[in-house]
Amino acid sequence: MQKNIKLNYTQVCRDALKIMLSIKDGAHNVEHVVRVYDWSRELAKNYPEVDLNVLKVGAYWHDVGRKYESKDTDDHNVKSGEEVEKYLLDKKAPKEFISQVKEVVVSHSFSYVSKTIEGKIVHDADKLAFFSDHAILDSYESMKEGYETETFNREKIVVWLKDIINHKDYFYKGLLLEESKKYYKTIEKNLDKILNKVIQDK
Repeated sequence: MQKNIKLNYTQVCRDALKIMLSIKDGAHNVEHVVRVYDWSRELAKNYPEVDLNVLKVGAYWHDVGRKYESKDTDDHNVKSGEEVEKYLLDKKAPKEFISQVKEVVVSHSFSYVSKTIEGKIVHDADKLAFFSDHAILDSYESMKEGYETETFNREKIVVWLKDIINHKDYFYKGLLLEESKKYYKTIEKNLDKILNKVIQDK
């Protein structure tokens, strides 16, 4: 773990959450970020060489680039990397630390494979956080609230959830760490229960 870095890590994470509050995305919000960090810490228990500060900052900043995302672009990981780099440079963090955090942030996307254990952990934690039962149900509730001008279309959301379940093998194959795959198998057992809950919702 790097030492002698004069950063207030709590404030660094709070600043990331402030940005996330401005992003209107039920699946990628403050709760998602916290879950990613929680999963990152859980996975890190299996890898004593992990730099926990790099891991923490990377987890909290991994999705801030979504504030620039549009229907025509899906490079939020790159934008997130640019944002955290600019932020940490302004805080006068060491170049090595900035480089390591940026690597974690950029490589959380499916299209990148990290060279570092911290990057691989956050990459997998992002997927595990998305598939956890609380995450899917929270996304469902957010989508319900999004129907401001029309009657809540439960059928549309059931289709959305079925699509997630149909792509679960794709997510599983995208996991990089064996420990992540073990956790995923446990999560997978709850997916059908969640679907039934949504279908029965009035």
